[in-house]
Formats: sequence, structure tokens, C-alpha cells
Amino acid sequence: MDQSVIVSDQSFASKEPYDIVASNIALVNALLAEHLYLEEITPDALRSYYVDYYLAQVENGGFSQFVYNSRWSPIIVGLVREGLSDMKAVQHLKLFHESAAILDDMGADRLKAFVESEYFGTNEVRDNLNDAHGERFLQLSETEDLISLNAAWLRSLPSLRVKTIDEIRAEVERRAAALPDREERKRAALENEPRYMKLMRALCLDAGHEFLNATAGDPTHQHNGKNVLAWHFITNKGHHYMVDADGRAIMFDGATRKPVTEIDAP
Repeated sequence: MDQSVIVSDQSFASKEPYDIVASNIALVNALLAEHLYLEEITPDALRSYYVDYYLAQVENGGFSQFVYNSRWSPIIVGLVREGLSDMKAVQHLKLFHESAAILDDMGADRLKAFVESEYFGTNEVRDNLNDAHGERFLQLSETEDLISLNAAWLRSLPSLRVKTIDEIRAEVERRAAALPDREERKRAALENEPRYMKLMRALCLDAGHEFLNATAGDPTHQHNGKNVLAWHFITNKGHHYMVDADGRAIMFDGATRKPVTEIDAP
């Protein structure tokens, strides 16, 4: 496996630390979208990727959101630990270990129950995880900025390769084409997609749109006087979102908020 970490020449020339981090993220996302497995992607690229994922999750919803959305995957947790260590984020790593110890004390059954529970609403485990982690994380971010540390570490890697956007695109295509079971992986990925992805694809098919990608879930969306989870996504005709409620999936135009189409969703 090629062990090089690849970033764009534009991001490498940029003075904004996040640009080089974002370039690595874009490459990893592109490889995952082509159905490469984590073990087929350069470990250093994944360390940078998942440290930023950890940062984004905690900043958005606290340590509990990282635990919930990552399902506390041993692979992801290990990559975050390795990344924080390699980037010399000493205090962040210490906090991560301490918060992980809380999960160890909870035990496997309670952790499993948490990641399979309803995250929003009353949730004691969620609140306890955030209370133990949140304030210290914010304080540490003032002395150990994970974006700056991540960017500096990427730049220091002997395996770093700087390429043009076209060269990166060609590299993604090369790696994808080299997969001997690529079509089988694509079929399996579609079959195993979560319900919301399958519904968005079905809505796009019904509306005559080309589904491009999902962007975010909004748990605060109001529909028929109730709080529901709305999934936002992009088609070849722009931004849309979906509500899955009362046995129907409804697709709305993101700009006008008017319904586009709806289908049965038992």
C-alpha cells in the first residue's frame, strides 16, 4: 500500500492552517466514497482525518456526540489517540484518556445502550459525558489548538506529497480502479446504507433528480407542529431536505421550503 499522504498544492501554499487539513479530509472522503476500506488508506492520513473529526464532533455537540456518532469504534478511537500523540497534543490526549476511562467504568452494556438510544431529549449519559469533558476541552483549545497542531504535523511528515487537484483526482481514480471487487463493494454499500440514505435516494428517483451527497441532520426542524429530524442533501438541482414522519418521506426544496415529492415510508 502507498504510504504517502497527499494534499493539494493550493492548500500547501495557503497560510490558513485548516486548508491543508481540509485537503487531506477531502482525499480521505473521496477514497471512502470509492469504497476503499480504512486499512487500505494511509494511516497518517486517517490520524489527521479522525483528529479533526473528533474536534468537529466535540465542538458541535460535546464528547458525547463523538462517542455516539463514532459508536466508540476501536479503530476510530485508536486513530484519534495516535493522532493526538503524534501531534504532541499532550493535554488533549490526557483529557481523551480520562474521558475514555469514564466509558470503561460504564461497562460495555451501558455503552451499547447509549449508542443505540435516542440521543436527543432526556439523556443522562449524554449529559454526564459532556459535563466531564466540555469545559476542560474548551480551555485546552486556547493552549493546544488542534487545527494548528494537525496542520503543522501534516507538513512535517516525510511521506507528504503535494499534487495538483487533477493529479489527486487521477490518484483517487487509480486506487478505485485497482480494487478487484469494486462492483461488489458498491452493491454492498448501497444495501447497507441507513434508512435515511435509502429514502433520500428514492425521493430523488421519484422527483427526477440526481442524488449527489448528504450534508447534515437537523434535529430541531419543525414539521406539523412537532420537532423532527430533517436530513439535508444536495442533488443536481441544488439543496434539499427530507422529513421522515408519519409513514411518509417528504422532499423539500432547501430554498423555498416547498414540497417537491413524497413517498410511502412505512
